[in-house]
Amino acid sequence: MRIGYAYSSKVEQQQEKQLLRLKESGCERIYHEILPDLRSERIQLKKCLDSLRSGDTLVICRLDRIGYRVEQALELVDELFRMGVTFISLDDNLRISGLTGQVLSHFAQVLTDMKEDVFKARCLEGRIEAKKKGVKFGRKEGSVNKHNRNKPQQCRQLYDNGLPISRIMTLLNIRSYSTIYRYLKQTAPSVAKEDAVKPARLSKKELQKLKKEAFDHSHQLNLF
Repeated sequence: MRIGYAYSSKVEQQQEKQLLRLKESGCERIYHEILPDLRSERIQLKKCLDSLRSGDTLVICRLDRIGYRVEQALELVDELFRMGVTFISLDDNLRISGLTGQVLSHFAQVLTDMKEDVFKARCLEGRIEAKKKGVKFGRKEGSVNKHNRNKPQQCRQLYDNGLPISRIMTLLNIRSYSTIYRYLKQTAPSVAKEDAVKPARLSKKELQKLKKEAFDHSHQLNLF
């Protein structure tokens, strides 16, 4: 099936012209939308892409109808190639399918990887320059959020009362096993094994109260 997509801003007022050209090119179905600017959410474009199947052809009037950045156009071409869809831009005299689509798909992936590498390199360079100027990264010693001070003890109490590690992580909103084990190590009894006193078991009511308090502190306040 030959499917068309038309976009115009409220300022351009080119909708009718695009629709006519798409119909003349043989489009059996056309998705169109008028939006304030290129950065607005493209609801009809999403519907258009969802309707495409292998062997279909997507037709637009110009490349800038599908995005305001070159990367967006390349990403779309890559997606269409993987779907087995032919892409046509009328004004650009562009038809992408088969080998051409494969080349552009590979180029889109290279461009994405390059952007990521450049971003990482700039971040690293920035950190190095900042360190040279004496900037220290991470929390200052002793600057832990006051609401987190109870977490090690809560972790110990929940663990001593038989809760599995995964459940403790959920209640305390902790995402790292190493953090749990560090808390347990911090709160471990310092007495020798033979002299160690078995931790007091909380009543069911007390345990429920502790779990509720731990969950409220960690999730409602988003502290960890």
